Amino acid sequence: MSINLSELKEVIEYICIEKNLDINEVKKSIEIAIAGAYRKEFGQKDASYAVDFDLNTGLYTVFKTMTVVEEVLNPAQQLSVLEARLTKPDAMLDDVLKTSLELDQQVNFGRISSQIAKQVLTNSVQNARHGKILQQFVDKVGEIVSVEVDYFHKGGYYVKLGQTHGFLSRENLMPIDKFKSGIHIKALIVNITEDNQGNAKIVLSRTHNDFISALIRSEIPEVASGLVNIEKIAREPGFRSKVLVSAADDADIDPVGSILGRKNMRIINILREVNTNMQEKIDIIEWQPEDVDLMIMDCLEPAQIERVDYNEATKHADVYCYKDEAALAVGRRGLNIKLAQELLDIELNLVTIDGENPETSLSQESKSDSSIILE
Repeated sequence: MSINLSELKEVIEYICIEKNLDINEVKKSIEIAIAGAYRKEFGQKDASYAVDFDLNTGLYTVFKTMTVVEEVLNPAQQLSVLEARLTKPDAMLDDVLKTSLELDQQVNFGRISSQIAKQVLTNSVQNARHGKILQQFVDKVGEIVSVEVDYFHKGGYYVKLGQTHGFLSRENLMPIDKFKSGIHIKALIVNITEDNQGNAKIVLSRTHNDFISALIRSEIPEVASGLVNIEKIAREPGFRSKVLVSAADDADIDPVGSILGRKNMRIINILREVNTNMQEKIDIIEWQPEDVDLMIMDCLEPAQIERVDYNEATKHADVYCYKDEAALAVGRRGLNIKLAQELLDIELNLVTIDGENPETSLSQESKSDSSIILE
C-alpha cells in the first residue's frame, strides 16, 4: 500500500529549483530517511527496508528487501535461491527481492513520514547552502585570507570567513598569537576537513611555511607574476624565517631587493601581517647554486663570515668567523645557524678564528649554545 505525500510534491520541486538542488538526491535522501523510520517504528530490527517515492504522484511505498544468497547467514535480510524462486522464478544470486508492505494499519506513519520528508528537505537546503559556501574555499586552499576573530574555544580560535567560519587550532598558532574578538588577522587556508559530527571545517594556519610564501606572494607583485621565485623556506614560527629566492630565467631583476622594497618597506609590511610587534624576523637570501660559499655567508648574516670551505660530496661546510661574530652566526635560540642548515640542506660547522690561528671549536659559552642546535 502507498501513502500520499502529494502536499510536499510541489514544495520539493519548487525548493529544488529555487535552491539549485539535485531533485534526485533529495528524493533519495527522503527515501532513506523514511525507510529508517519505518524500521525503527514498526519493522524488524535486523531487517532491511527500502522506499520508492514517486515524485510524479507524491506517493511512496515501503518495501522489505531480501538478498538472494547461496548460503543464508542472516534470515532477516537473506534468502536462498530456492526460496526466492517461489515468488520470482528467474531469481539469481545477488538479486534483491522487494516485498511491498501493507501500511494501512500504521495509522500514524503517514504523519511521521511527512514530518521526516520536511526535515530532510530542510536539511538538504541547509547542506546545499553550506556546501556552496565551502566550495568557494576549496579552490583557495594554499591562499592567504583576511579573517575576523570571533571567539576562542577548545584551544583555538573560530574566525569569521565570509558566511562561514574557519578554525585556527593551537598547533596552527604561533606562540605569540593572542587575539581579541573583532580584530582582523591574516591566515593560510590549509585544508577542508570534517569534524567529529561530519560537518565540513575550514582549517587555517599561521605556522605553516606556506603562510610566509603565500603572504609574500600576496604582497609582492614580482612574486605573484613569477618574475621572482620562492625556492624554499625554513621557519621557526613566531621567531625567525629564512626565505630562499631567485629571479626567473628571463628576468633582469634583483629578487632580494624586490621583496625588501625601498627602505625595506615591503618586508616591514609583511612582518606586520605576520605579527603586529614584528617579533618574527624574515631573512631573504638569493639562491646562488654557482656560488654556495657566498650563499652560506648570506644565510648566516648578520654575522661577518671570513671564509667557507664547502664539500659538495658530503654536503658539509666549515664556516670561519672571529670569536665576536660567533654569537651572531649561531643566533638567538640557535636559530640562525639551525635554519641556515635546514634551508640549504648543508651541515655547517662553525670554526672561530683567534688572530691567524683557526680554532675548531667555539668559546665555552658559544659552544654550549651551538651544541643545542647542532645536535
